[in-house]
Amino acid sequence: MASTSLSCLGLSYMTLAASSGSIGQYYLSWLAIAIFGLGATPVVFTRVINGVFEERRGLALGIALSGAGLFAFVVKPLAQFLIETGGWRVAILIVGTMPIVMACPMVLWGFAGLRSRNVDAGLAPRIASEGMTAREAFRSRSFWLLAIVFIPMSLAVAAPLPNIENILRSLHLSPTEVVQLASLVGIAAVAGRLLGGVLVDRFWAPAVGTVILTLGAVACFTLSLDDVSFAMACIAILLLGLVSGVEFDLMAYLVSRYLGMRSYATTYATLYGIFVVGAFVGPSLFGYAFDSTGTYSGILKACALLLIGGATVVLFLGPYPTRKA
Repeated sequence: MASTSLSCLGLSYMTLAASSGSIGQYYLSWLAIAIFGLGATPVVFTRVINGVFEERRGLALGIALSGAGLFAFVVKPLAQFLIETGGWRVAILIVGTMPIVMACPMVLWGFAGLRSRNVDAGLAPRIASEGMTAREAFRSRSFWLLAIVFIPMSLAVAAPLPNIENILRSLHLSPTEVVQLASLVGIAAVAGRLLGGVLVDRFWAPAVGTVILTLGAVACFTLSLDDVSFAMACIAILLLGLVSGVEFDLMAYLVSRYLGMRSYATTYATLYGIFVVGAFVGPSLFGYAFDSTGTYSGILKACALLLIGGATVVLFLGPYPTRKA
């Protein structure tokens, strides 16, 4: 599924190079990207990682999911160089070939190697058979607690990031300072994925989630203040990027531990869909709040309260359940 989706995703992205100015054609290209890219989301990759790692599952998830942040950091200057040398159509075609010629072969080789190793050891079949069915999961207390945690998390973490430049400008920072601070988000997100993975392998994951969400609340509250120095804004941006880096691997880890791997793809995809809806609505709410009040202060304070609420609720998950295949 991943290799097929990556190939079709690359081809769909390349159709943007044929844009003629038609808005219908533009929407159609993005619709194809959205549909054919479904098999290249964290749902598929975390399913494989959770199915073959156990003792260092958190670190494995952190490493795998940090790839998106690292590539985003590299591809922007690459795309700029390609645009300057060959034009934007050439840049789109070259970037579109990367999932096909780079990611697809690596997925086929890497996934097969992980699977065969754990099948030989008898680990993969045991992990895959542990946990709840989808029906049991949807009726469980753990599933709804996770949903309650990730709804505010999606609004409070994913929503500020698309508006981060405007938030920083509203704090009366200089354009140079805004660019410097905004560039820290990606680096902090990659660090957050790795750090979060290491922490959940060594400590109780809900406690790690509580600490991380509380740090996110501190970041939102700091950015909501009227007088914020460059140093304070830097700390807030680093904390916000750190939280944004932890979100998907923390979600994947908690689902695998509390709901099990038997119906992991269904349960994780449902929670992932809830998260994406919040991330879709949140940025528009930020824009509406700013247009209505002329400041981001109120909605950032609301985000801080949502994160504190999520940090409290996640503790009610309790100890990891003991599962039988």
